[in-house]
Amino acid sequence: MASASVKLDFTSVEDSECISLKSERDGINPHQPLKHEIGSRQFASLCSDDISSNAQYFCEPVAEKDSCVEHHMDTANSCDSLQNQEENKTSQTDVSENIPSSSAPNAEDSKYKSEGLISDSVSETVETGQTSSSKAIEESLITKFKEPSEILRPFGYQPGFEFEYKKDAKLSCVETRSGGNLLQPIHRFVMPALDSPEGMKELANEAIAFASACLNDRANATIHFGIVPEVSSGFTVHGQIMGLHLKKNWEQYEKFLNKAFAYGFSELEIVQNCISSPMFIRVASGDSSNESLEYVIEIDVKPKYEYSQNKEFFIKLKGEKDDAEAIFRIINGDVCRLQQPQIDFYRQELDKLAKERKKQEDKAARKNCIPRDHLCEKFINLLCDGDTKFQGDQYRILVLNKPDETIDFESFKETFDFLADIEWKAIFDFDADAKVCRFLQERDYMMKIAMSDDFSPHSKYNLQKIDRLKQIHEDIRNSLNPTWIFVNGYAPNNEQKLDPRNWKMEKSDGFKEAVRFFSRQIPQRRALVVFLLLSEDTKVVIEATEEFLTSFPNQWLCVSENESIGNPWLQELERRNCMERGIDRSVFGMPWKHVQEAIAHIVTPRRMDCCELPTSTGTFIVLPKKVMNKFLDLEILSSFECDSSPITSNIQELNIHEVKEKEMFFRGNGVSWWNFWFQDQVCSRDILHHLKKDVKESFDDDDVGKVILRHQPGAGGTTTAKHLLWELRKEYRCGIVQSINEGQTAQQIINLYQYEDNRPTKPVLLLLDNPDEEKANLLVAALSEMAKSLTRKGGDQAKCVCIFLICLRRTEVGTDPRRLVLQHQLSPVERKWFLDMDKQLLAKYKQAPDRFMDPKLLISFNILKEDFNKEFIQRTVKSFLDSISDKKELRLLKYISLVNSFDLECRSLPTSAFDGIMIDNPWSNRTLRRGRHAYASRWETHLSSEFRVLVNEASKPSMGYIHALKVINPLLSKEILLCLRDAGSSRIPVSEIALEFYKCTDIFYAPSKARDDLLEISKDILKKRGRLPNGRPETNFAPLIQTIVNEEIPEKASAVLEIGIQLTSDPFIAQQMARLFIKFQNWPEAIKYATMAIEQKPDNSFLWDTFGRIYERQLLEQYDKLVAGTNLLKVENSASIIDIALKGMEMFRKVQETNDREKTLATNQAGFFGELQMVVCLLDCLTYFFPSKDELRHFILEAQYMPEDYAALQNIDGNNYADKLKQLNRRVQTAVNRLEDELLQLREEAIDEFGRNHIKNQSDSLICLKENLNSYFGEDGDSVPEFLEEWKKCEFRRRRIFRLAGFNLRSIFDLRHKKDGMDILKRIRDIAKLNIGSDQVNVDDYQTLISANLALASLDSEYRSNFSEYEDMLLWTKKLYELRDTSFVSHLEPYLFFVMFNWPRENMRKQLVNPRVIEDAIRNWKDAYYKKYPKQKGEGKPFRKKDTTMFFLANGSNMESIYSYFARNGRPLENYWRLPSTMAKLQRLCGTLNQDGCEVKIQLQYGQGNKSSISIPTSFPIRERTMWNKQVYFVIGFSWIGPKAFDITLDDPRTVLQTSRDGSPPRNFLGKDFHRTSKVVEFTEEHFRQELEYFDAKLQRIKDIKEKKYQSLYLTHDENQLLQEEARIKKEKDRLIQIRRKKKYQSLYLTHDENQLLQEEARIKKEKDRLIQIRRKKMESRIPEF
Repeated sequence: MASASVKLDFTSVEDSECISLKSERDGINPHQPLKHEIGSRQFASLCSDDISSNAQYFCEPVAEKDSCVEHHMDTANSCDSLQNQEENKTSQTDVSENIPSSSAPNAEDSKYKSEGLISDSVSETVETGQTSSSKAIEESLITKFKEPSEILRPFGYQPGFEFEYKKDAKLSCVETRSGGNLLQPIHRFVMPALDSPEGMKELANEAIAFASACLNDRANATIHFGIVPEVSSGFTVHGQIMGLHLKKNWEQYEKFLNKAFAYGFSELEIVQNCISSPMFIRVASGDSSNESLEYVIEIDVKPKYEYSQNKEFFIKLKGEKDDAEAIFRIINGDVCRLQQPQIDFYRQELDKLAKERKKQEDKAARKNCIPRDHLCEKFINLLCDGDTKFQGDQYRILVLNKPDETIDFESFKETFDFLADIEWKAIFDFDADAKVCRFLQERDYMMKIAMSDDFSPHSKYNLQKIDRLKQIHEDIRNSLNPTWIFVNGYAPNNEQKLDPRNWKMEKSDGFKEAVRFFSRQIPQRRALVVFLLLSEDTKVVIEATEEFLTSFPNQWLCVSENESIGNPWLQELERRNCMERGIDRSVFGMPWKHVQEAIAHIVTPRRMDCCELPTSTGTFIVLPKKVMNKFLDLEILSSFECDSSPITSNIQELNIHEVKEKEMFFRGNGVSWWNFWFQDQVCSRDILHHLKKDVKESFDDDDVGKVILRHQPGAGGTTTAKHLLWELRKEYRCGIVQSINEGQTAQQIINLYQYEDNRPTKPVLLLLDNPDEEKANLLVAALSEMAKSLTRKGGDQAKCVCIFLICLRRTEVGTDPRRLVLQHQLSPVERKWFLDMDKQLLAKYKQAPDRFMDPKLLISFNILKEDFNKEFIQRTVKSFLDSISDKKELRLLKYISLVNSFDLECRSLPTSAFDGIMIDNPWSNRTLRRGRHAYASRWETHLSSEFRVLVNEASKPSMGYIHALKVINPLLSKEILLCLRDAGSSRIPVSEIALEFYKCTDIFYAPSKARDDLLEISKDILKKRGRLPNGRPETNFAPLIQTIVNEEIPEKASAVLEIGIQLTSDPFIAQQMARLFIKFQNWPEAIKYATMAIEQKPDNSFLWDTFGRIYERQLLEQYDKLVAGTNLLKVENSASIIDIALKGMEMFRKVQETNDREKTLATNQAGFFGELQMVVCLLDCLTYFFPSKDELRHFILEAQYMPEDYAALQNIDGNNYADKLKQLNRRVQTAVNRLEDELLQLREEAIDEFGRNHIKNQSDSLICLKENLNSYFGEDGDSVPEFLEEWKKCEFRRRRIFRLAGFNLRSIFDLRHKKDGMDILKRIRDIAKLNIGSDQVNVDDYQTLISANLALASLDSEYRSNFSEYEDMLLWTKKLYELRDTSFVSHLEPYLFFVMFNWPRENMRKQLVNPRVIEDAIRNWKDAYYKKYPKQKGEGKPFRKKDTTMFFLANGSNMESIYSYFARNGRPLENYWRLPSTMAKLQRLCGTLNQDGCEVKIQLQYGQGNKSSISIPTSFPIRERTMWNKQVYFVIGFSWIGPKAFDITLDDPRTVLQTSRDGSPPRNFLGKDFHRTSKVVEFTEEHFRQELEYFDAKLQRIKDIKEKKYQSLYLTHDENQLLQEEARIKKEKDRLIQIRRKKKYQSLYLTHDENQLLQEEARIKKEKDRLIQIRRKKMESRIPEF
């Protein structure tokens, strides 16, 4: 092959000859738009080009005398090739001859205009020869790219000056394509240095070799110079836009490249038609001070078959012999020069490669050509319910037999891809070899595989596990993926296929159950069973077909390529009388290839976009489709979402898609990622900045962070949250939690967090959109538990694994400025955005009304534009409702607006659930959904345009996805309902509409999954209540019932609830009925419905609580009557009141019992509070029956006190009320102790501050209750009457302590925060000492005294150091432990004190207890813990609360060996002990970590040096296997379930940190209390982070106090003092951060890993230089110099 003899000079680009292009540029501006020298016919051809063909249009040639090579853009469609050849003959004629007259529009333009793609105004031609349709596209692109782009230029798009790249933007790291799609462009990034001859040589070499490789591969491609490649010296971020600095005019570089192409290629005609001219795209830095111009140079390659055919593309390279030529291909993503054996192999494959290119081009061209033969039309008609495309709600089931042996994998690829493009509810496969199933699995088609036996209640698996069948059914009902059911064997499980006889005997039972299950789930008349007969093996299929035809009459379609297969099948079914003769539902003789082509026109192919994730190093990794499919509960947002979509390669399709996405969003559909991808479609809300700030501040949270956004329905909360995900998608791994499944979802989040990132430093950011509170709490708890077990090496891994961005939809969001809220109100900036957008929409509509929608119809957009103006909404609703005349539509709209108005979650309603009211005779077998007479049956496809403006159509997850309807905005639904109520002469009551809806048998008659979904929503609107910002219920009842109660009479509300109970049999609706009757004091009816609810669900504590509230309200009613009276009543008359109170207390004890058995995260403490409230109310009532309150106290506290006046209480109707009243003291102590213990010993996670408010409310309620109880069960003075017996004196002192604080640790430690707390603690200590000196001492006395001493020691260091009763304390702990079982109240303090004080330690004077006894005590302690808290059994369970740790083993002796930590803010920091200020204090022990990382074995020394080993659990599992079975160092913390090992390390931190001489913790770890040794420096990175946590904890505490102050709650002296310290703490934190910034200039302590990495510096640099040299040699070897 001869090539042009041209000499290239790489040292200069100024004098290079230019290659003439089929376009001109004026001036020197590289961004000036090309003057397209084409006619409107050719341009229309460009605009109508198919998306998959990635068409690129090059202009007609202009002759120039000095041209060497002419570059062409190829025409859009292969069908125009003859015309193009003809036009090429006249390419040197005047340009104006190719421009049609403006008075005679081209036929192609008219067609383009008629399709609504251009308007009249943009279809006219202009003087420059550029059609106005091209102008319209350019204007659209100008709008689209008016900001610097962060995505690649669409393939084939010739950019104008408006298009720029954004400096430093990160692009997709995928440079090669996935799969064999030759039309999807490859992208190659190159970063040459143009300031040297070598750089210019690299520019030319890369361009020529890459173009040659792509031509030989027949692959579309683009090379980008100025973007960081995968291997690049000096750069670390792959895919980062840097740009090239051009020292000379861009035209010189263009000439240089054109000259290089002319030299390298001999096939100049092909090159000029397949390779674009270089495009110079400016890189915008965003820095106004930067005046240098930087560009990305891009060249497109499109080897269209018309030109490339079977040719080989060699290039001639300088430095070789004149006849030497090289051939290149892309191998493993790299451009490689082929050696002779590779060339020989390529020539063998060339014909196949060329044919594949032609086949893909033809396939893309056929997409716009719908087959119109009889079989095709019949097939589409039957498949689409008589329509030409899928519309409305359809449920398709696929039935397959064994494929013919001649159908191989390649045949599947060519003809059966359509199986993955259609949504199937189920696939019944009769092929035991699973050929089709395996083919689709390799195509990443998601499915769940099951056997037909799984559906049989008599199968061995279902008989072994009772709930298995139910779980399978629920899993299928709630799955988004279809179930693939193998009906006749499954070879991978060694289940062979059976003949028809054996199949009927062994397999048919399960098969029939499976078919019947789906027939119950699919709405009647909406199924379509598609039989694909792939071979003559139909015997078993025939046996099974009868069940399909019975369950789904007249709802089937049979397709076979050969009539010889289909006709016998059909005839046999007719012979068996399975179908009526003459019914034509079969398509026989249609080739599978034609079936695939027909389906390609009615469905959108599955989206195959590549998903990429950021890593901790700043690069990106690809998440393979197979891996992504494992994240079933998550929708993962790619860092380059939408960028790699095929639609971005076709400008015309992209423009249409942009308009469609904007209109759908503005009409009220949920925001899509495309709305963010297209510029200026989503208003950036003012709150977005604050939301981002809070999210980033949450990165320092422990394990799991939570950021809450409260928003009113329709205010844009979900859109704003997704906007934040979009903005952070390139920094963090982002996504949406679609569903929550116990255990699975949390594990998926951990897998996403760790995927291909060994040391992740950033958490995952996930959106929880209005989640179910219980499920969300379980997810947070499970994830937190898993996160604790992750290895954290050297602080490199993120402390926070995941941050949940939680959107809570609330009717009332409050106005607290400290909360993130979004209300029905726009800011001035936001309002301006909507007004400006309205002007743009109106202008576009006026310009092209056939292309753009009237802005008046964009209701959701207009509601925001009008700032949620109620009058505007009313006018809009009335205007559209007046235009709807169809009574069925009005009835449907009435029901939808009713449900949407009162559904707190604003859910879509299944369309098919309304068949009964929209179709005449809906359940008749004669009702068809296909054919000319089935128009009315497909009612959802022809709803009026006015109806569609008000109601959105969407897909709803339900056994895959189903069609659903919803009023576009919650505000709109209320106005629609109100307008429909006012349609008559008088307003229709809400109850009347509700009763009409719930009584509508046409809706709720036929069972189906759609009906069940609607029923679930209908139940919720009867029972679910909204919440106020403080977490309390917004109303007494669900919004629907509350509206009826407020506007009508209670009987109407009860009637609606009654019909709801009859329809649903829901115990919680019965509970609401009981609550309704409680409110209106109808006690018999309240008891009736409470009993009904309990009988249905006896193990629910909340139902028992409602039962208890009946008696509570009755008791309050009696109390109100007593207050109104004036006479003193006789004691015996109090029996009825006592009886009410005792029954109520019994109900509340049921609440306590059932709560301990419930496997839920939320703890229902209402049972304990309810019982105490009943006691207080009962005693208040009894004061009206006793002479005085003191007399009543005397009676209930003295067991033997029984005056004659009260003797009647001992026997009233057989009840001894006197004895029960005297037992109240015990019940009070038990309930108070449990409440205080649980508030202290356990803590729970909550998704928002509702949990914290709940804890605060509990604490405040307990304080109020104790104040009331103290007046009955406490003593007012410290002085004990001398006349009392000794045991009575002890009881008096205990009652006095009860009044001052209480007996448990929490109540005593709470005194530390009171102004006079120290004095009260000393008084309690002295009172308890008196009891200890008595022979009537009991458990409470020892426990109180030890607790008081610990509290005093934690407050006063002098008290701690001078404490002289430590040996007595050891003895008291032993006595307490021995007497633990004598208390009627369950305490854990005896175990805690005994083990903690007697634990062997340094500087211990005397060991009183053998370690073996301690080991036994720890076992007993754990048993007592689980007995007290049964729900806590099972480590790692999501419903398990966290046990707190208050005490740690410290350095020092006696009381100084106990280090106390206690937080009252409800958020105890378990890592408090790791702060440097406490590390100096803690005693460090050593032991051996066991092989599963869950326990540490310790050697305890006692007596005369004897040793004993004991194992204690770790604070969380250590998963780092390198630490197992090794000696480790740790500190011991004493939690409420036993001792635990904290801060486990392989190295002893005491070599880094030393304590001060007196052992007291330093005030500031940067202060003088810390001393240096030769190896110790001021602080390490780890210490910095720990101290920062300390300051953050203090500031969080201050934040909580401010919130308390904001709520006008009482603040203690310590809390007020801490508020005054805020400025100092912030200053200390800032100082800490400043010191940290200067760390690199100081001589700081380095960890072992840091020192090792420093030593590696030279080696790493050397390795880097070696890689650069290898890369350069590689370049030189594959592309020799010219």
